[in-house]
This record gives sequence, structure tokens and C-alpha cells, in this order.
Amino acid sequence: MTHIFICYSRVDSAITDQLGKLLRKAYNHVWFDENLHGGEEWWAEILKEIARCHHFLYMMSDESIQSEWCRRELDEARRLSKHVVPILVRARTFVPLELQKLQHIDMSAGVTVETLNSLYASLIRSINDDQSSISKQKQRAADRRALERLWPFINGSTIEKICGEVQQSKLDWEDYTSHITKYLDLRAKTRDRFSNIVLEEAFEAFDDTLIRLDGQLGWTYELRDSDGRAYMMEPAKAKDDSYWFEKYNRVVRRSTDGWMRHIGLVETIKTVLPDFDFDKE
Repeated sequence: MTHIFICYSRVDSAITDQLGKLLRKAYNHVWFDENLHGGEEWWAEILKEIARCHHFLYMMSDESIQSEWCRRELDEARRLSKHVVPILVRARTFVPLELQKLQHIDMSAGVTVETLNSLYASLIRSINDDQSSISKQKQRAADRRALERLWPFINGSTIEKICGEVQQSKLDWEDYTSHITKYLDLRAKTRDRFSNIVLEEAFEAFDDTLIRLDGQLGWTYELRDSDGRAYMMEPAKAKDDSYWFEKYNRVVRRSTDGWMRHIGLVETIKTVLPDFDFDKE
């Protein structure tokens, strides 16, 4: 339900009443102080209606611009980030600079079909912008949740450790599978895809390096036991394999590529989600 609040001066009651009646044909809740009474209860009601409204229509005339109460209503609407629509109802009104910055609707010659349609267009455009903003906020929140699920498996210290072990030819297999294999499994699920295209592309590039590294590990090292723990290590017969050193250099390059992609991934995350907490590593 769309709520509209109309702020006006007593001298502009006639046009305000006319506009209010027309708006009520299209909107369920159009509020303006039709009696212009005062007191604490009156001001409390004003504040409640401004808080409820989606659109704040400011009927601009010299009297409303100079009115302390109209100014207070406008200040409250701006404080709450309401959609403010200035409507010029009297020609040659001095409009303050802060209101000049807003697109206004000129009804100084009266409420016409054209000016009413302009007002409707402004209200509809604002609703669409709000919905688009809400959609983007939801997508951003979903991306953050996905990142928080994935990051513990591929944080900087984990990738650095794996790269170091690859180069030393002794990769802790249980640790590797509990991180990299788990991460790739999660990425295979639709829910862990990112709505932000730039972020998703950065992750896809990083994923590709991990997949290539994973394949090269199986081609280069063999699974061996050391002190009751499984490691991917240099094969016992590596000295008999004339191509083993070449395969070792290739797996090291793959791990280096993964590390470089990870650095790029971090920079992308900082750009897309600048407040993401990397210290959760």
C-alpha cells in the first residue's frame, strides 16, 4: 500500500484539497491535515504519518516556505529519507536552493491533466527505483552469505599453505581435501553462485586454476603414508621417470597460478564487497 503525505500552508487549502481528492482515486492512503489544528497530539500524529508515508508532497508557496511547521515537516521527511516531491502552487515563489535541486512539478496554474500525470510518473518512478534498490540489496546480501560460506575453505593462509606444500613435494591430503575439494563441491551448487557478474567471473577464474592444479597433483605425486597421515608426495620411483621433474615444475606453476588468481580474487571482493571481513580466516 502506497502512503502519501501532503505538506501545505492554510492559504493553499483549496488546491491541496483538490489534489488530495484526485490522488485518493488512485491511492489508498493520502493524508494531509485537513483541519489544521495544533497541540502536542496533533504534532505526534503528523510525525506518525510522515514516518508511514512513502511520498512527501511539499506544496510550495511563499507561505509554506516561510512556515515553521511546514519546514519542520519537511526536515522530518528528509531525515527519514522519504521521497520528497516539491509542487509549486504559486507563481513567483522564492524556492530555497535545497529544494531547487529536486525536480519539482509546476501546478501554479492549477491541477491539470498534464501536471497530474507528471506527478503520477514521479511517484511510479520512485516506487520502481525503491524496488530496484531493494532487489540489489537482497542480491548483495545473498552474495555476502555465499562468500561467508566459501571463504573458510579458501582463505589466504590456506592457499599459501597449500602452495608451500606443493613446492616441498609433501601435500597434506586430508587438509587439502577438507578445504579445496570441499570448496569445489560447494561451488558446484547453484546456491553458491554469485549474482554479481564481476565477482562470479573472478571466482570462476580461480576455480579453473584449482581444477587444473587438482588434475596435475594426481599426475605428479602419489598418495603415501607418513607417520600415520596421508600425503601427496614425490613417487618412490620418481628417479626412474625421466619426465617427473618436468611434471613437478608444471604442478608448481599450477599452484603459483592459483595463488595469483587468489590475490586477484581478494582485490575483486574488496571492490564489490568492501566491508567484507577477511579477518574471519
